Amino acid sequence: MPWRWVAFAAAALAALVLASVLRSLYVDWLWYDSVGFLDVYRRMLIVRVSLFVGGFLLSVAVMGVNVALAYRLAPRAREVSFLPEVDVALIRQIVAVTLAIAVLLLALIFGAVAAAGWQTVALWLNGRSFGIDDPQFGRDLSFYTFTLPALQWLRGWILGVLGAGALAATGVYALTLTLQGTGAITRGMRLHGSALAALVVLALAAGSYLRIFDLLNAADGIVYGATYADIHARVPVLTVLAIFGAFAALAVVAHGFLATGFRLPLALVGLSALFAVIGGVVYPQLVQTFRVQPNELDRERAYIERNIAFTRAAWGLDRIEESPFPAAPTVTAEEVDANRPTVDNIRLLDPRPLRDTMNQVQSIRPLYYFHDIDVDRYELGGRIRQVMISARELDIERTENVNWTREHLQLTHGFGAVITPAHDVATEEGLPLLLTSDIPPRGDEIPITVDGARIYFGELTDHYVIVNSDEQEFDYPSGPVFAETRYAEDRGIRLSSPFRRLLLAWEFGDLNLLISDRIHAESRILMRRAVQQRIATVAPFLRLDADPYLLVHDGELHWIQDAYTTSARYPYSQPRDGINYIRNSVKILLHARTGDMRFFLIDAQDPVARTWARFLPGLFESDSAMPDFMRSHLRYPSGIFGLQADLYRRYHIIEPAVFFAGEDIWDIPMEKLHRQEQPIEPYYVVMVLPGEEQEEFVLMRPFTPRNKQNAVAWMAGRSDGEHHGQLRAFRFPTDMLVFGPAQIEARIDQDPVISPQLSLWDQLGSEVIRGNLLMIPIGRSFLFVEPVYLQSDASRLPELKRVIVATGSRIAMEPSFEQALDVVLDRAAPSMPVTPVPMDGMLPADAAPLLEEARTLLERLAGLLDELRQLSEQRDAR
Repeated sequence: MPWRWVAFAAAALAALVLASVLRSLYVDWLWYDSVGFLDVYRRMLIVRVSLFVGGFLLSVAVMGVNVALAYRLAPRAREVSFLPEVDVALIRQIVAVTLAIAVLLLALIFGAVAAAGWQTVALWLNGRSFGIDDPQFGRDLSFYTFTLPALQWLRGWILGVLGAGALAATGVYALTLTLQGTGAITRGMRLHGSALAALVVLALAAGSYLRIFDLLNAADGIVYGATYADIHARVPVLTVLAIFGAFAALAVVAHGFLATGFRLPLALVGLSALFAVIGGVVYPQLVQTFRVQPNELDRERAYIERNIAFTRAAWGLDRIEESPFPAAPTVTAEEVDANRPTVDNIRLLDPRPLRDTMNQVQSIRPLYYFHDIDVDRYELGGRIRQVMISARELDIERTENVNWTREHLQLTHGFGAVITPAHDVATEEGLPLLLTSDIPPRGDEIPITVDGARIYFGELTDHYVIVNSDEQEFDYPSGPVFAETRYAEDRGIRLSSPFRRLLLAWEFGDLNLLISDRIHAESRILMRRAVQQRIATVAPFLRLDADPYLLVHDGELHWIQDAYTTSARYPYSQPRDGINYIRNSVKILLHARTGDMRFFLIDAQDPVARTWARFLPGLFESDSAMPDFMRSHLRYPSGIFGLQADLYRRYHIIEPAVFFAGEDIWDIPMEKLHRQEQPIEPYYVVMVLPGEEQEEFVLMRPFTPRNKQNAVAWMAGRSDGEHHGQLRAFRFPTDMLVFGPAQIEARIDQDPVISPQLSLWDQLGSEVIRGNLLMIPIGRSFLFVEPVYLQSDASRLPELKRVIVATGSRIAMEPSFEQALDVVLDRAAPSMPVTPVPMDGMLPADAAPLLEEARTLLERLAGLLDELRQLSEQRDAR
């Protein structure tokens, strides 16, 4: 009787798990159908289900056959229970049921593991050629990126199943021998065990063979990839181990037939282990110590060359167009006048304090929040202008008195966006000039319509909502009341039957979906509304840039998401952030109101992208199908640019001897933010690149030599037209000093006029926020521009109060950029005295004591202020 209840409970649990899986699959089916990518889901589902079913059945077969063989081959003799109160039959029954349950559970696990590898299998079965052979084994790189990972995954899976089968058979044999009270092993048992052991040894030998090719991704040498010791020591050892493993498997099988005892198999295992240690660890270390290190550069030169070439190819560094840049000491007035498009677009607004300002002056209601500030460019007044744009999203976490109706039926969307020019401010208080603002949206130059302003899909929309219900949606505040709306789009999953509502209620764990009388058959549920979650669900194999950005076109809001195809198995390529191959091959357009997605394949030469396009032929549209309004707002994404710039610090070197010496490695310069130093982030600039005639939208970052602060080069990622995705690098002369950002920051801190003023502001109940220090190429030299914000301790409303401009030996801080620029160009007198600074960036010797005295006085003043503040607080407390 108890066994019936156990079986019933197990069956009930299995049915519940199965029902839960089927529910999730059905909900996914409905969702993919609602977004127009059902065929994509069907193809992914077929592969996953096929792998699960195949893995489940194969593992059941392997374990079941081994259990059946063990029962059949076990010796027959009188059995005695080792538990006096339990007879043998019951023990056998308990073990049989336990084994059956264990086999099914393990088979489910192995099936799930097989299904989880669907991306590896899909790449293997659909892999496209790179057209490049590796220099060591002569195999196309697709073998290493697509085939080798699949073979290693398959070997590991098979080894696991064989191990489970051997464990199950061992359990049956152990039980039988225990019940019989004997240690005798029959010929059938020996043959069975030998066959299993031989298969395991073969799997291990296959692992040794595959590790030969995996050495091209070794990470423990002088450079990433196979080095001298790997090729001349580890490859022969692994080859011998693979061959030895094959012979060992034959010997183990022969042992089963010849009944020679366990000495031979154990000896083979011991020899294999000993050879693996000596040959795989000791011998390569001896080769490294006595063969490589005495003449390391000559031994490793070929492998350093491979690492350089393959890293540059995998990361797109070999496509960088390198040019010299004169880096003259000072920008001239003539160069400024000749580069007005660049000068007029220098970004004065820093995204970090600007977001705080937007949330103070434009959030309108507490439920709205500006999550991110994006940098873009628009054609305004017949010229390109750099702007800052941010979506006014609904943040349900900031809403008071939230209940189910408000959260899921009424508060469904954000509203509009705020756009401000990056170069201008509106008032003397330093607040931004708003091109598009308020609710409903106002703005003539970049208009947003009321219908186009609704943001149902954004960066903060992480909860599901139900539209077209009997409850009116909150649209936007309008005086003491609020405007209402109803979602007019034919989007989302229709709640057309009680069955669908039941499954969705189960999926979300929300009974209200089932019982609410505000929902009817024409209602629709919008789920997976966060931009990146939505895209990642359709294309989980893409790596998404961290910063989707907003676009306004014809009064409608859209999101553009950059996506990367990646690999971690590109031979010889130096890894970063878990990958060592990347291409920005995919751009996604997502409508903020409808959630419609379009995936555009812009690099048809990328083998990884072509492989996924072959597997999912209905997912990607061609580059030519991209609408013009989207193309005009494409940009070089900061995610891949940051990785490329990080690698370019060393891999700008192409000569192995220089690379080996490490003499010309670069660093990322530092800037100050909130009194802390941090690496300068890549920044967007509208400028005319050297040698070009038209201004363009560029992402750039400067470099300094390692452990030095002077600038040595800068790199630019191009965004516009036919140049989109191209990289250019400009190197400075090596025989002259070029000021770097950190040196300019030091000069600001040392300036006897600027530094005391900033220190004073930073102590009188306010905080000084120094924005991004921008190093802007102008003509043959640079302008350094840093905005200075002032924020009260009592309110997060940063205001742009000053702009610091530096060029050559001159530095000025003025209320506006134009004033500061005129001062450093000697066009105007400073409102604050300007102190020339020697070109070495150091203060005159006679100025240092004065500066130290001024700092001492400021510290004393700060101490007095702190004492006064404490006395005031004590008085208030009394």
